[in-house]
Amino acid sequence: MFIITHDLEAALICDKTAILREGKLLEFDTPQKLILSLPSEGLVARFTIENLNEKLIEMINKFGPVRKVLRVGNEVIEILMDDFEQNLPNLIQFLINRGIKIKSMSRDIASFRRFFQIRIQEEEEKEKTLN
Repeated sequence: MFIITHDLEAALICDKTAILREGKLLEFDTPQKLILSLPSEGLVARFTIENLNEKLIEMINKFGPVRKVLRVGNEVIEILMDDFEQNLPNLIQFLINRGIKIKSMSRDIASFRRFFQIRIQEEEEKEKTLN
């Protein structure tokens, strides 16, 4: 059976998921395998940061192992990076050393919605470089 939907949570009940954009197949696999294809197999550090702004996000992006910083709320970001377990303590120290005030932090696995967001952003960035 095929389910065609814009409801990203519906993907979680499917054996296989396809992501299409403008008639082009971008991805096809299980939702879990797609999430595992993200940096650090989809592990994310979620930070609530006081007075979060674009300047702070740019600073965080300068931490070498960081691959993606996604603003997911007014003061909330999710960070995907290489060698997550090894680099998480270093990232926290990096933030503290730069005076970034962390209100809360959690470690989680990316949702399928987050995978979709990242994948579409990557496709849009590719299109920008071609134009």
